[in-house]
Amino acid sequence: MSKTKKILITGSNSFIGNEITKYLSNYDYSIVGTYRKNKSNFKSKKIKLIKLDLKKKINFKEKFNTLIHCAAATPANKKRENYNKINQTGFKNLLNFCLKSECNKIILISTVAVYGDVQKIITEKSALKGKSKYAKSKIRMESILSKFTKKNKVASFVLRLSQVVGKNSVNNYFSDLIKKTKKSKKIKISIQSKPTNFNNLCHIEDLCVNIKKLIERKSFEKENKILNFTSEKPVEIDAFKKIIFSLNKKIQFEESSIPKFYRISSNKIKKHNLKFRSTLSAIKSTIINR
Repeated sequence: MSKTKKILITGSNSFIGNEITKYLSNYDYSIVGTYRKNKSNFKSKKIKLIKLDLKKKINFKEKFNTLIHCAAATPANKKRENYNKINQTGFKNLLNFCLKSECNKIILISTVAVYGDVQKIITEKSALKGKSKYAKSKIRMESILSKFTKKNKVASFVLRLSQVVGKNSVNNYFSDLIKKTKKSKKIKISIQSKPTNFNNLCHIEDLCVNIKKLIERKSFEKENKILNFTSEKPVEIDAFKKIIFSLNKKIQFEESSIPKFYRISSNKIKKHNLKFRSTLSAIKSTIINR
């Protein structure tokens, strides 16, 4: 009989971390979730919660063989000066702690924001031109993990997430847009006419399912792999506008100079046998559960 996998999930109180923690607790895993201030209330008794501040020394005793790193300073944080302390120095300290715990699988939650303003279809080989402090901090985190993976011969995945959507999704353009449509008053929504279609959405349920696949993968090579997590089958912008307009007839659309919706290649995730729902399905599922 195989030993129960022990998983450390940082940022278990964030939307993404919370959903991953709840999903994996349905399976034969021993889970330790970390939080910095606000503790989530999980029903499962298999989840142990520990307070962790990445700006401080890490000194808890729990052992784990898989790390899913969700914790990070993001644009939603009020104190943006923590990007360096949390996203870089804190991450380095966490990786060093992984060595002591004999962790051999690391999954870093990153973002497609590392690519910056999008002009063409994005692939994992696209140039990293993100200019925001958040994007730059994530680029550095990815570099830190790549060097750590090579030096210590562990297996790692960098998951560059599109806008994560679904029930209770927050802190991205799509989720905020859907929230606006629930208002009865007349509102204006900025949306581009070009690119004419897009698929830069990632449903939270698909994210959880595919992370489990990566955890369970037996041929987890000891190298760093980068994957863009995104929905399948792009949707036309005009078709998307009709869906939004059907929710609120008082909406007025205006042209946006910065594309919020764009194309991301899903070829690499298909090669890894990871499956995501269609963009239209991700949109409708999010709207229904709002």
